[in-house]
Amino acid sequence: MRVTILGATGGIGRLLVSGALEAGHEVTAFVRSPEKVSQKSPRLRVIGGDLFDVPQMAAAVRESEVVISGFGPSTLRETTLRRDFGHAVVQAMRVAGVRRLIHVTSAFLFSDAGAMVALFGGTLFHNVVKDHVRSEAEMMQPDLEWTMVRPPRLVNQTAKGRIREVAGHLPKGGTVISRADVASFMLKEAAAPRYVRQIVGISD
Repeated sequence: MRVTILGATGGIGRLLVSGALEAGHEVTAFVRSPEKVSQKSPRLRVIGGDLFDVPQMAAAVRESEVVISGFGPSTLRETTLRRDFGHAVVQAMRVAGVRRLIHVTSAFLFSDAGAMVALFGGTLFHNVVKDHVRSEAEMMQPDLEWTMVRPPRLVNQTAKGRIREVAGHLPKGGTVISRADVASFMLKEAAAPRYVRQIVGISD
């Protein structure tokens, strides 16, 4: 499978690149800083560019079968970076003629994820939630085959391989998941789609 990974130098993005290569896929990593991509493989093409530049991104994703995005700025301040990225990736995919998009957002966007999720989503992570909402709205277009993946708190642990998944909701009692398991789920969804044009909550 021909895969383009956006946000390939982030916590989830690095795992997406490694996992895709291990699975035998042809991988394009479109990144702002190519020197930060540490993986080496004859099946890995690293392209430097601006994630908000539509022509550059369109050139990177062209001929891909799926675009997988781990893009997510770490700032808690008010921003439109996620929204602007969502707009750019949709336009780039349209230009390139690519339809399949898998993107990771946050379980904070679920209205029924529990009191603690609602508390933190409405206070400390209020700006993050607001920008994720706008980003998803940009990406969930009827002409694209999108999947929005919403995990809870992310941790840097080895993959457990026991991922719970529920369409439209956070799995009951879900509070945490490793970045490795998120990347694994996204790659599995790319290879065998089950949640096309759906939002899916995942947790350990």
